[in-house]
Amino acid sequence: MAELKIELISIGDEILIGHTLDTNSNWIANKLASNGLRLRWLSVIGDNDSDLKHQLKRAWNRADIILLTGGLGPTHDDITRPVIAKFFEDEIVTKPEILADLRERFAKRGLEMPANAEIMAEFPKRAKAIRNNHGAAPGIQYNIGEQKLFAMPGVPREMKGMFDDFILPIITSLGDSTYKLKLIQTAGTGESHLEELIGSLSGIEPVQLAFLPSIDHGVTLRISMAANDIDLVEEKLDNALKYISQRIDRYIYAFGGISLEETLIGILRQRGMRLALAESCTGGLVADRIVSVPGSSDVFDRGFVTYSNESKIVMLGINPEIIEKHGAVSSETALAMAESAKDHAGVDIAASVTGIAGPTGGSPEKPVGLVYIAVADKNGSDVKRFRFTGDRQDNRSRSAFSVLVKLWQRLKSE
Repeated sequence: MAELKIELISIGDEILIGHTLDTNSNWIANKLASNGLRLRWLSVIGDNDSDLKHQLKRAWNRADIILLTGGLGPTHDDITRPVIAKFFEDEIVTKPEILADLRERFAKRGLEMPANAEIMAEFPKRAKAIRNNHGAAPGIQYNIGEQKLFAMPGVPREMKGMFDDFILPIITSLGDSTYKLKLIQTAGTGESHLEELIGSLSGIEPVQLAFLPSIDHGVTLRISMAANDIDLVEEKLDNALKYISQRIDRYIYAFGGISLEETLIGILRQRGMRLALAESCTGGLVADRIVSVPGSSDVFDRGFVTYSNESKIVMLGINPEIIEKHGAVSSETALAMAESAKDHAGVDIAASVTGIAGPTGGSPEKPVGLVYIAVADKNGSDVKRFRFTGDRQDNRSRSAFSVLVKLWQRLKSE
């Protein structure tokens, strides 16, 4: 059997107007990929009957599995149930077992069931109800020939539980084609340079290679392959991984989706080293990334957020003359920040960052996006100049990631 063709339709005006981030699609795509499957098509539509009907028709003409999220609740904008029933020329009926389950759920919570909640028991007659273990609205399953449709709630917790408990086991039991991928995380250079270093892809065929750049994670390389023979897939992916790694080894910080902060903490822990940070333009973003990793307290001692000139002098003890002569955004101030943070905290290594995030505050001599990052340890200190060209948030995110990169490069070279 060929690889399963899976399509996902995400439903909700709140996604299209930017009020809600479509995290469901990202989660489902990752979940499928980690189980040897992949999405072929993904679309987002609003709470509109004709748009959903059109999208269902297109999906039904090309996909083996259709997944929907959203629109199963009791309010007027929850259109998924009636539109699906109309699409399959089915009728909506009140299913006593669903109504009884809804009443029991509200009763267990000591609540009286609202009258409009009964709408969720109005269900397509020929469809199978999928139990919602984390909410009220049941999911919908249609099996027609070799094709299947699954509709899930839009609430992430409810969707995830339903997908894991009921839908994923069904999908993974179908077909015999396996999709696998491996990830290579890199930092310190761009995708064009990486592609140039890798060169001809003839050495990894038929494996596919994709470059996935990110302002706060570096460039992730994804190698993937689909085939009926799982052993062949594993062999080809391993060969491709070795082929690519040999050519870009100096820029690889991890494999398999591990973040740079996780890698950095692992190195520090292995060496028994402690870290301190001194941040200006990033306002604590670097420290936030570090402490987001469980166990970071093993290596992270403290962070100084010294946004003003006065705070750099008072908290870090920097000589005021350095700032007066060279400015807060300068290589000299960045070096003084890193060295002072290291000495004040009594740690093995420290990093600092100072810059102009924008959109104001720049000048011809020191434009918006100018950033200096320094690292200090027992072997001395060094600083690097950066010039970023994004908006304020982009510049701060790039700066925070660049601090992690500089720390990683320093540790790797020692």
